Amino acid sequence: MPLRHRELIVLPSVFFLTTSRHKHTRFPDFPDSLASVEEILFRTAKEKNVFLMVYVIMPTHVHMIAGSNGGGLAISRFMHSFKGRVRESLAGKVKFWQDRFDDLVITSEKVFLTKLNYIHTNPVRAGLVNNPENWLYSSYRDWNKRDDTKGLKFDFSWVD
Repeated sequence: MPLRHRELIVLPSVFFLTTSRHKHTRFPDFPDSLASVEEILFRTAKEKNVFLMVYVIMPTHVHMIAGSNGGGLAISRFMHSFKGRVRESLAGKVKFWQDRFDDLVITSEKVFLTKLNYIHTNPVRAGLVNNPENWLYSSYRDWNKRDDTKGLKFDFSWVD
């Protein structure tokens, strides 16, 4: 099955990524399971040499901005692993995610900042919290403090 032409992106690239639960249902054991999803996200990014820059884990989906020196195929492999690990951890072998995932190659600082704001304000727009800093499963607080303890990248210095 084609990878929606991600294989044509061979240069280091930054992607806005979204993946949703099957039928947009909530994660099992919500909200307790979101910490596990977050841990799997960071572990998979590190193992797949993907640079996680921004993220939010919502009750039914995940948004992120991630980059790779390996281009589109590396991002596809990362997303495949991430989705598989979350499914196995939370649900076993049942259908867990919508097929595929959505992506957009970020080509400018303006688009990057627009997507960063969209991701960080998603819990507010969804009515889950009044302020983005109150949503625990997001990079918002890390971005405000420029805290890279979890492994987030705040710049593009990772590009070869």
